[in-house]
Amino acid sequence: MLAAGVTDDEVLPGACHVRCLHDLGVARLWAEAVEEYYCFRWPQWRTGRSAGVRWRLHGSHHARRFYLWRADGRLSSFSYAALAAGAGTPELTSEIAEVGTGYADVLLRAMGTTESGVPVPLREVVAALGLADRYPAAEGVVARRLSGRRPDVADVIVARYRVALDAPCREAARALIRGAV
Repeated sequence: MLAAGVTDDEVLPGACHVRCLHDLGVARLWAEAVEEYYCFRWPQWRTGRSAGVRWRLHGSHHARRFYLWRADGRLSSFSYAALAAGAGTPELTSEIAEVGTGYADVLLRAMGTTESGVPVPLREVVAALGLADRYPAAEGVVARRLSGRRPDVADVIVARYRVALDAPCREAARALIRGAV
């Protein structure tokens, strides 16, 4: 997808950071593919604006999850339960790499530990990766842990962080849960 000479039909939707894709010159193509995928798969959504930034919140009744897309490049996915438990700032846990991959090796070096269950402040990991300019308010932790159910247990690196949701976004989430679209 990121090779030179990529054409529109070669850019597939998937989880990526929009600013990184913008820097690589394929953000528009990726965003269009992702938007089409999410709008087709989860046709129920609400839109709004927070501090001048447009957002769209999709709801999936089947998965009981929200997918929050923001115009500033921030992407978040969280469960219905996380919203209820966290009020305006649900705590999210995202698997960011499977141990044994090149991505995990880079993250483990940035974390400064290969031990499982040791939480490392996200701010330190971001700084070690040289990305502090892109993530100035990185709050949360990164840790290695086992994930999944037997027999499919994976050794992964997870990030735990909070996402602030303003009142209009929380109201949109409640409307999506109720199915009032």
